[in-house]
Amino acid sequence: MTTTPPAIASPLIWSTASSLGTQALSLLTFAILARLLGASAFGLVALAALVIDLLLVVSNAGINEAVVQRPTLTEEDADTAFWTNLICGLLFCGAAIAAAPLVAYLLGLPDLTPIVTALAAIFAITPLGAIHTARLTRDLKFRSIAMRNIAASLAGAAVGLPLAFAGYGVWALVGQRIAAALAIALTAWASLPWLPRLRFQRRSCAEMLRFGAYIGISGTLNQINIRSAEVISGALVGPVAVAFIRAGSRIVEVLNQITYMPFQQIAMPILTRSAHDLDTLKDTYLRLSRLSAFIMFPAFLGTLAMAGEIVAIVFGDGWEPVADAIRIFACAVVASQMNNLIIAAMIAMGQSRTVLSWTSTQIVLGLAAAVAVHRWGWQAMLVTGVARGYLILPYGCHLLRKYAHIRFVDVLASLRPAMTSSVLMALVVILGVKACHGGLPPIAIVMIWLPLGAFVYFASYFWQDRTIIRQLRDMMATRKVRSAPAG
Repeated sequence: MTTTPPAIASPLIWSTASSLGTQALSLLTFAILARLLGASAFGLVALAALVIDLLLVVSNAGINEAVVQRPTLTEEDADTAFWTNLICGLLFCGAAIAAAPLVAYLLGLPDLTPIVTALAAIFAITPLGAIHTARLTRDLKFRSIAMRNIAASLAGAAVGLPLAFAGYGVWALVGQRIAAALAIALTAWASLPWLPRLRFQRRSCAEMLRFGAYIGISGTLNQINIRSAEVISGALVGPVAVAFIRAGSRIVEVLNQITYMPFQQIAMPILTRSAHDLDTLKDTYLRLSRLSAFIMFPAFLGTLAMAGEIVAIVFGDGWEPVADAIRIFACAVVASQMNNLIIAAMIAMGQSRTVLSWTSTQIVLGLAAAVAVHRWGWQAMLVTGVARGYLILPYGCHLLRKYAHIRFVDVLASLRPAMTSSVLMALVVILGVKACHGGLPPIAIVMIWLPLGAFVYFASYFWQDRTIIRQLRDMMATRKVRSAPAG
């Protein structure tokens, strides 16, 4: 029996609002700090944060995802998840502090020790609100999550910017990260005033760890996979190269957070609700694929076309190599969109072990390729990362066909109008920007070609497929009906 697909509109709108507000604030803060501190200081903290971010995924042990995916969640399950998360976080906090001198020694950067030690506090802070957030995600309460994320960005800016203007250098970035983590934990409790009881069920813990361990490990491997160029550059090239890569990836992260993260946040819980019915799952998956491509592809390829102007506006002089990083990262947009949705579908269907094996394959290929080409510079390492994403994609499509019975041809059909229209738009904008070089300032070029590029994209898309308008209208109508008061 085919069931009604879960509503996408309401959670998507709030998830998008969260991303827009959060990323606007965080990018503004990031740009100001980059101009004030310079590439060397930025690269140093980026290396320390990289270590913390990689271990943070491991410390979670996939418990958050297990809470979201679990068919039924009792209060005892939630209590068990909270205390398991907190214990893991405290253990990793102590381990990070103890290992800080070793990390600094291995990277040849003694100044890294106090930075890693300070950032280790994030391991103890994050678990305090993690299960609250997982429960909100499970219930599709993305309005509360939106408020939480915006509060975190405000808190980070309120601490980081004054420290930077006061001359505290790298500690401005450290303060920003810790303040944001604290704000997330506090607002999670405010959004869901749930007080965990001091109780623990071994069976529940074992079940969640059995599922979550694969997600935690695969998440860590995926982070290494994505940031392998930063890891290897930090070890073999130095913090300045890491700063350029991090700045470029930050611009792309903003795009990803605004255009795709809203879909990624709702994909797993919504697909989980459809997992019992393959017809409904297919319909929901293809709707998510089509809508995310419609928004994501033009944003990435448009940014690729104007990368030099964006870097000049955001970062200023001395950061010109960042444009290369942006262009390379943006080329991965199709593989990234497809791979991430496939992973969400696999997790929703309980195939966490499959996700781990797929991610493990990517990390082996990614690290081997990056090490092999590092002599040609960090740009070559980034290119291998993009190529790896496309080379591994056929296997992901095989998994999607095997477990969800979704054919590649159907997925490609959902992406085709967005792909062709975005490529056309990018070519037009690249030629236009090139014609304007030397005659107009970067801000003027962006103001001219941003709307013109958008016009080319929408004209091409609607010429190929006008049904997207009906899909958006139906989605909004569904939201209004579901949110209308009963009676």
